[in-house]
Amino acid sequence: MTISFRPRAVTPVHLAVIGAGYVGLTAAACMAESGHDVTCVEASPRRLGMLLEGVMPIYEPGLEEMVAKNVALGRLRFTSDVAEAMRGTRHVLLCVGTPPRQDGTPDLTQISRAARDIAAQAASDLVLIVKSTVPPGTCEAIEILAAESASPGVSVHVASNPEFLRESRAVEDFFNPDRIVVGSDDPEIGREIAELYPAGHPVVVCDRRSSELIKYAANTFLAVKISFANEVAGLCELLGADAAPVLRGVGLDSRIGTAFLHPGPGFGGSCLPKDLSGFLATAESLGYKAPVAAAALAVNQRAPVVVVEKLEAALGPLAGRRIAVLGVAFKPGTDDTRDSPAIEVVRELAARGARVAVHDPMAAADDLPAVTMPTPLAAMAMADAVVVATGWPEYATLEPELAWDAMAGGTLVDASGILDADAWERAGFSVYGVGGGLPTSVRPVIWQPITWATNAQVPVAAG
Repeated sequence: MTISFRPRAVTPVHLAVIGAGYVGLTAAACMAESGHDVTCVEASPRRLGMLLEGVMPIYEPGLEEMVAKNVALGRLRFTSDVAEAMRGTRHVLLCVGTPPRQDGTPDLTQISRAARDIAAQAASDLVLIVKSTVPPGTCEAIEILAAESASPGVSVHVASNPEFLRESRAVEDFFNPDRIVVGSDDPEIGREIAELYPAGHPVVVCDRRSSELIKYAANTFLAVKISFANEVAGLCELLGADAAPVLRGVGLDSRIGTAFLHPGPGFGGSCLPKDLSGFLATAESLGYKAPVAAAALAVNQRAPVVVVEKLEAALGPLAGRRIAVLGVAFKPGTDDTRDSPAIEVVRELAARGARVAVHDPMAAADDLPAVTMPTPLAAMAMADAVVVATGWPEYATLEPELAWDAMAGGTLVDASGILDADAWERAGFSVYGVGGGLPTSVRPVIWQPITWATNAQVPVAAG
């Protein structure tokens, strides 16, 4: 897939990018595409070997072509040698992992180690630009640690420059960002970092702690929005209402917006769950209550279970039942399964005794209690029910009649909302979405408005 864009002119500089994961590899390729001379450092021998052979270790639309182009032009190179990357380099982008620990706090050992290693190799003043998502106060801490490792006379300044790239649209987002955020206690260095990017987009230059919190707060708000949509969907099911028009009617309010206001099996990936946990851990470390964020996390943790319970309401006990699950990536357009709600659906089904077959066009499911099938129809063969857990476009084009002939049963739970429910119902399926409800779940509530209307305690004013 080729993505069209027209980057504005920038003043080329030598850049080092530490880490060739989703963020680092995208940043390195896009910075090179913008005209910079970029050396990307990758510590993993396996990943580095793939990059040196021209093989992408991740899938991201448009990225492979961009990497190949800039390697050929000599503007992008890969190495494991920090000293090599630091030659003639003032600006270093830190893009290493900050995974959550068991208690939700971020593990900052990788990024602190990288900062120390880089500072030790610097021959002149250094600007470390933290693109990894970190809790407020991290840049200041890293600056202290890096300064301890730097040679005498070498000044180290650490700035925050969080990324807002969506997987499957990362290249497009880099060149068409909603905003560029730079946190620096030195305004001149803040402007210097902002000028590394193509011009023409809103730039927020602020202090480091505010910049670090912007990323946490933005993703926490998106998590709240998704969890709110799932909460509304649950209420719709009990009322016999339809969540689709309800949430559309809510989202068309210009103050709210329709983005991320869709029910489903919950949110996943490398950002929202981790950043929500980080936001909560930061608040807890300060003794500050964050009940809205905590509620969003609780709703999301239950969302995959709700999907399975819907299936159980339709079929009865799931022990021994054959269930097909379509999609294991956390969203379409990526092979990333980190914190994928689809994975949790599979595990919950297996925990209840179901025999599960899965299919995904791109993501692997090697460690799941399920058998992986090469095609959607193969996964659905002789299944009692099917759950569409990830909204891949390929599933929207499946022919319902072929699926009906392949399956032993006709129960379909479209947790992604990708299918044409009417077409599948015409083929014979009983189709249930998130927010559409099951006949057994609808509660008779007419009596409540009638009671509230006829037994009002508020006197009617005369007049």
